[in-house]
Amino acid sequence: MSETAKNSILGRMATAGREERQARVMTLAKALRLTLAKVADALMELPIAVIGAVVDKVDGEAVEAQLNDDALLMLLDGPDGRAGAAVFDPIVVGGLIQQQTMGVVLADGGVARAMTRTDAAICAPLIDMLLEKTCPVLEDPEDAALLDGFRFGAKAEDARTLAMALDAQDYTLIRLTVDIARGARQGEITLVLPPSDTRDADLDEGETEDESGDAPTMTDTVMGLNTDLNMIVCSLHLPLNALQALAVGDELPLTPAAFPNVQITTNTGRVVGRGVVGHVDGVRAVKPQRAPSHATQPLRREADEPLVEMPQVEEISGPARREEDAPNVPTIGVDASLPALPPADASDGKAVDTGPLEDRKAGDANLPELDDLPDLDRLPDLSDLPDLSELPDLAAV
Repeated sequence: MSETAKNSILGRMATAGREERQARVMTLAKALRLTLAKVADALMELPIAVIGAVVDKVDGEAVEAQLNDDALLMLLDGPDGRAGAAVFDPIVVGGLIQQQTMGVVLADGGVARAMTRTDAAICAPLIDMLLEKTCPVLEDPEDAALLDGFRFGAKAEDARTLAMALDAQDYTLIRLTVDIARGARQGEITLVLPPSDTRDADLDEGETEDESGDAPTMTDTVMGLNTDLNMIVCSLHLPLNALQALAVGDELPLTPAAFPNVQITTNTGRVVGRGVVGHVDGVRAVKPQRAPSHATQPLRREADEPLVEMPQVEEISGPARREEDAPNVPTIGVDASLPALPPADASDGKAVDTGPLEDRKAGDANLPELDDLPDLDRLPDLSDLPDLSELPDLAAV
């Protein structure tokens, strides 16, 4: 056998061995394809099949072009302060919601709607379990480190906001084309993940981490962003010719008592608060007016009494509303020196006054004398009155 034939046979054997090993190796695309089908069935009893998987590298500045404002955009929180993203097509989100609410997936009706936080809450468990279950089956340590530790963080309002949170130099973009409910719907699920060594690559030579070793969180990053606020002292209405005639040095009359009621607005004109204009160390300043704490957290318990700035009110005496609250009223005793009550006459049921006669006579002496009443026999004769039967009939009048 010639040397050329021997090398050819060995080459074919090596190629066949490589292909067989690659078929057994659990790559990133293969692991996501198998795991997504198992996770969807376990969580929602929904048949999902990955019919296409593409893994690509994308520059950090080009990530925003890969995001669609109409899709469900979700921010993923990772270890060491790293941030990733997950994007669900609206057609995929609709299928998941139908399965969770009706238990059946219908064909897409073509009606577009804005994605909400409820949609993100329904898709979040699927993302979390997909990333968690895929890591242990990956054979490549770099692929495992790419997915390890990432979880759902928050829903992003638009592609620009999500791209601002992704600050790594490059990203791994995983695009999965999925089939839902055996052909009822088809859409895409996209994962945007930073490399595992992003944080180490960003450190220059000789630069070290903080002494505490804690990485900045997404909350720290957002709270450290600068924001512009406008202070509107008052609003004036001027004719257009007067506005065009304004020049340097002209004075505008301000609304009386405008300084204690300054509006604090954003660049879009939304009023976020009110304040009072003053000065601090010779510089104009605005002090925000805060709502009192009891407006949102009312103090109702007895233990909160020292925190309430109210004068002490004394108890006001008055008629008791309940018998147990009634004051002690002294009882009335019987005085033996008082005259006894007269007995009742059983014949007519009326009481007869049998008190001392001296007291009654002394009282009668003070009454005036009355003239004699006229005798009833002296009343005039009423026999000459006309007969009432001769009166005319009122109905005929």
